Parts: sequence; structure tokens; C-alpha cells
Amino acid sequence: MAFLSSEPKTKFNPVKGAPREQMKTEDGTPKWEVQVIAMFRTSFGTVQNEVLKVGVTSHTQPGQGLNPYTPIELSQFEVGVMEKTKKNPETGEERVIGLQVWYRCADLRPIAASAAKRGDQAA
Repeated sequence: MAFLSSEPKTKFNPVKGAPREQMKTEDGTPKWEVQVIAMFRTSFGTVQNEVLKVGVTSHTQPGQGLNPYTPIELSQFEVGVMEKTKKNPETGEERVIGLQVWYRCADLRPIAASAAKRGDQAA
């Protein structure tokens, strides 16, 4: 994986031109959206690249000091799936209209820093 960008995750504000407030967890930790590019091989052997939006909670910007395309490691990386629903305005009944995949991690760090840590532990 390679780092692309890191931005505050903000609440939707319907007022045009109004500032957007950064979302926070229940304990007040700011939420961030980190974009990474991931490459993998399909079952047919072809290379597939995908930009992933990964949620991170941190009091400091997770990508601070990282240049775009820096190889990174995501610690405690999680993948989840949730239903997308739509409410019928007449009956109030919700129905499933699809699925949404989400990603989150506890932290990210350059792979060079991870390798150095592993080397220190081995010594």
C-alpha cells in the first residue's frame, strides 16, 4: 500500500459555503479519512489497483510528514460490510438497496519505520 492523502472526516452541512465541522468519536477523538492505493493480483493473475478510503481516529493528522506514494503499513487494519438502505417516504419502511464496504485502522506508518522497528526487536 502507498499513502495518498489524509484529510479530516467532516459532517455534512447543507448550508452552501458554511464551514464543515470535523467528526469526532464519543470520547472526542477527531476522525480522519486517509486515502491509500493498494495493488493486488486477481485470481486470473492480472494486477488490480484500487484507492481505498480508510478511517482513522487520532488527535494528530495521521499522514503528517508523509509524502504521496510513500509505502505504508496499516496497523490493526479492518474491513467491514454494511447494508445500504433506502426509506420509503410513504410507508417509512426501509429496504436494502446494496452493500457498502468500509475500511479502518488504528495507525499508519511508513514501511521503512516498521522495518527499523522489527530490526531493533530482533537485536
